[in-house]
Amino acid sequence: MVSRLKYNILIIFIGIAANFALTFLVLLFKIPFLFMDSIGTILTAVILGPMCGAFVGIITNIITSVTIDYINLHFAIVNVLIGLMAGLIARKYDFTKISVSLISGVIIAVVSGVISTPISIVLANGVSTGTVDTYIKALINSGKSIVISTTIGTLSAAFIDKIVSCLLATIALKKVYFFRMNKEN
Repeated sequence: MVSRLKYNILIIFIGIAANFALTFLVLLFKIPFLFMDSIGTILTAVILGPMCGAFVGIITNIITSVTIDYINLHFAIVNVLIGLMAGLIARKYDFTKISVSLISGVIIAVVSGVISTPISIVLANGVSTGTVDTYIKALINSGKSIVISTTIGTLSAAFIDKIVSCLLATIALKKVYFFRMNKEN
């Protein structure tokens, strides 16, 4: 029981740390169309279940809202939903399969993009601190409305980011024995 609890706490910590570190690196290196703020959420959800994934998501957004930009707090619901979706999908399907990972990435991208877009429009005039903001600003400057520009930019980035995040989580599950220990016990 104690070792199971320690394992779960460590996975949660790894998930939060991965989200924070990768978000920071994406912003530091200005990598376009990536957020990388939910790979730890997805990985934790797949290993420990939807509630733990949701917990990692909300804690990540609280930490990034304090350390990177307060706007991240408004997107906490998105990261919570990502954790819930990834965890529920992993309960029913084998997340170590690339096909499951790709389909999951698409589903998570659609839901997260649809929820993120109005948050971004209402609370940040269509842009936040993400690397996709340059693209959204270019669309706005080309004459497209803030709604169209933000929708195109957010959904484009969500598709790339969530598919990459799901694929990286699948690779981690396959290659890192420690992440499979929960399934084998």
